[in-house]
Amino acid sequence: MVNINLLPKRLRRRIGPDWWRTAAIAIPLILFGIIAYITLRTENELITKTHQRDQIQAEVQILRPYIAEYQKLESQKKELDQIASIAREVRATFKPWSEYLAKFLNKLPTENGQLVVSLSSVNARTIDLNQAEQYYGIPAQVEFDLRGEAASEKALVEFVKAFETDADFGINFQNASFDRQTGIYSFSAGIGMVVEAAQTPVMEGARETTQ
Repeated sequence: MVNINLLPKRLRRRIGPDWWRTAAIAIPLILFGIIAYITLRTENELITKTHQRDQIQAEVQILRPYIAEYQKLESQKKELDQIASIAREVRATFKPWSEYLAKFLNKLPTENGQLVVSLSSVNARTIDLNQAEQYYGIPAQVEFDLRGEAASEKALVEFVKAFETDADFGINFQNASFDRQTGIYSFSAGIGMVVEAAQTPVMEGARETTQ
């Protein structure tokens, strides 16, 4: 049998699914679902990050006094390091000149408690070791340039001998003159002196002591 539908097309019953209408409904629903999923995921991540930030801020607040104390200690350490550096420089350049001078003066020969020579000037300074070996024959670190007078030839000889026979001293006798009217010997000499290793001085300008 053949069925013939004589109704107009607009009144005819549709046979099969209406794909366009289905797609028009389904696609927006799918897009809405995707957008909702992304939104929820983003909100969850934001909440998580915010919670982590709040935890970090709370930890920072707890640690803030310790951080401040650490920074204070670091600042004090830098100050102490600077002080220690200055102290090392002072120790490296410090020279106990009073000890050097006392050692030199105690070596001067005496007779009946009196010096056999009279010193008019003493210049004390450090000296290069090579020069010391050349001038005095010893590794002297300190040098005394002096001028003085001796009342007799014997006194002058005793003065020279005192520094020739001591391993810590060397003498470079420069000149001497004799005044016939007064019987006085005027002389000048250089004295090299070995000091303790811990007291080895660094080159610096001369100091002068008179007596």
